[in-house]
Amino acid sequence: MEKVTVFETVYEHAAGIDIGAEKIFVSVDVREVESFDTFTSGYYQCIEYLHQKGITDVAMEATGVYWVALYTMLESCGFRVCLVNPKETRQVKGRKTDVKDCQWIQKLFSANILRQSFIPEINYMEVRQLVRERLDIIEMGSTYVNKMQKCLELMNIKLKEVISQIHGASGIKIIKAIIKGHRDGQYLLSLCDKRIREKKAALVLKALEGNYNDTYLFMLEQNLHMWEIHQQQVTVIDKRIEELLQKMTKEKQAAELKGSPKPIRHHAPQIEGLHGMLIQLYGVSMSSISGINDYTLLRLMGETGTDMSRFPSEDHFVSWCSLSPKHHQSGRVKKRVKGTKCNKAGQIFKEVAQALLNSKHIAIGSFMRKLRAKKDSAIAIKAGARKLAIAYYNALTKGIEYVEQGTKKYKEQIKQREKASLFKLAKKHNFELVEKQAVA
Repeated sequence: MEKVTVFETVYEHAAGIDIGAEKIFVSVDVREVESFDTFTSGYYQCIEYLHQKGITDVAMEATGVYWVALYTMLESCGFRVCLVNPKETRQVKGRKTDVKDCQWIQKLFSANILRQSFIPEINYMEVRQLVRERLDIIEMGSTYVNKMQKCLELMNIKLKEVISQIHGASGIKIIKAIIKGHRDGQYLLSLCDKRIREKKAALVLKALEGNYNDTYLFMLEQNLHMWEIHQQQVTVIDKRIEELLQKMTKEKQAAELKGSPKPIRHHAPQIEGLHGMLIQLYGVSMSSISGINDYTLLRLMGETGTDMSRFPSEDHFVSWCSLSPKHHQSGRVKKRVKGTKCNKAGQIFKEVAQALLNSKHIAIGSFMRKLRAKKDSAIAIKAGARKLAIAYYNALTKGIEYVEQGTKKYKEQIKQREKASLFKLAKKHNFELVEKQAVA
């Protein structure tokens, strides 16, 4: 006889749904399971079935993108929907079927064991999808940049060795001129930025001495054309994001702009008034946080939204970002556990922290370098990202703007802590420390 696990029931009118590509399986109790197809008509049949059974709460796994349409429809029909991470509903190996999955989800959910995943409001969800799509298009466009570099290399044109990026303004002007048939080095050099002409003129001229080949030039032209198409699509997405942000800020109070926004070095969105709209949506200027510019804030807004009420404390938010250190203790044994992979928000904070790692004037950079000397770069970057996430959370929940103290003050704080520790240790062992006065 199969042993049945019994939990205390918290939600009496709860259902569990297992979502697949072709069918969904619904359990309103441990015994009864119904299946529906994943067409819109099938989803409406499922909703009608849940109403008939008196269901008010529904739990489902976040399976790919299959959950999005059903989640939206269930919410619009008045159900309280709990989206959960599939890791939290795993069963014992060898007992997995779609039917058993939905029964197990229903059992855990009715006992209030499952934790709900964070789902931002619909407008922020749309921003998230648009920004992610923008990043995907930029990444796909980089494929054609690599192909252009390959074509130049086949002709022994060493442009990428002397210019930081061939898809910058100077590089693209030179490539277009080469495709049109220009071979004069001095003319091609004149298309470069003034700083390149002043510092790298001789190197550029040497780099442009290549073996021009019609076939490779044809390939270069095709890849340039494909890269330009991707850049045009990025501009179209920027326009769509701008319209969505204008809609979201329409009824919000105009923001007071203090100072100029931080420069965006790569892939800056072509969105008019982006800085002001972000301040309106966030309710506070976030640009004071080290390393975070308007593009970073746009990405974070799509991932976290602007309402932090779901996270009771900064520790909860940092844990959700998967930036907290992991603990594994059994008795006196403490094991070092490999941390879980960061979600998108945590990854953004890590990217910012990595950029600050070698900064000479920012306190977080000094903190990470000090930690890197003891541990390693990965741990240092994660710890720096954690500090950035805490500053982000405090700015949103308490309206506290981050104040950059600088490396000098951070080092002074470290010095004071070390001195206090030395005096404390000396007092413990009945020694007396005398601080040496600096010689004038």
